[in-house]
Amino acid sequence: MRLLRGGFLWLLAASLLRPSSGDTLDIDVRLFLDSNCFDPYDELLLLDDGCYANLYTNATKAFKVRIVGFVEPFKYDIQDYTDACHTIFSPKRTLESGKCERFIGGYWAEITNRLRSSTCVGQDCSRLAVTKQRFYSESMCVGLPYEVFTYPVQNECMRASNGTQAFRVDPTTTNVTQVDYLVNDRCGGDLTRQYIMSVGYCYELYPDRAPRSFRWEVERYDATAISDAWRPSSLGLVQAAGVAAPLALLGSPRPREL
Repeated sequence: MRLLRGGFLWLLAASLLRPSSGDTLDIDVRLFLDSNCFDPYDELLLLDDGCYANLYTNATKAFKVRIVGFVEPFKYDIQDYTDACHTIFSPKRTLESGKCERFIGGYWAEITNRLRSSTCVGQDCSRLAVTKQRFYSESMCVGLPYEVFTYPVQNECMRASNGTQAFRVDPTTTNVTQVDYLVNDRCGGDLTRQYIMSVGYCYELYPDRAPRSFRWEVERYDATAISDAWRPSSLGLVQAAGVAAPLALLGSPRPREL
């Protein structure tokens, strides 16, 4: 009985340490040029477990930061990849909040969590806006989605299977714009494709197999925020979260392509 009670209390404590349903933890990264974190370089707000284009070194194509410890000091696993976050380049490293830790390339960082929630008030809250692409087994987006992809929409540079891509949303939260930078590692170059998707509209896909439909939604807790590119001092755009499913470009009717 004592063991059962102890296990129950541990599970209860663990559940209280995680954000409640609808609340999310984002990762605040303050970059420095030195190992003592005295010389500031820039500040990032990252999506937990997002697949970002690696703009800090030419050795790898992408990196992820994942929250793995929810009790202070918070813990984060950082991993770099040779592709769109599938092939690991080197063993993961675990970083702690409150410390000056080596980040990516020649940069050092201090890391902490920021709560993203409609009830969060104050300057320590995350105001990261994200879009969610939800895929459905049935047509007309009926039922529960069986797969969901999440991307930030401040024009961050994300890693994709055939290059990089960035997402942004207009101030009225009407359209999501996706720009693919084909065979480019840094969200640049002339070879691009642009798609404009209507928020909340159900796009039809395959008539005879799943996924049969999908839609885009936007979560933005700060209505005054607008899409804007985050630019490191000399590296161009940076971005977050996963590989955009190419199925998004196959629907009928299709998103508008420019």
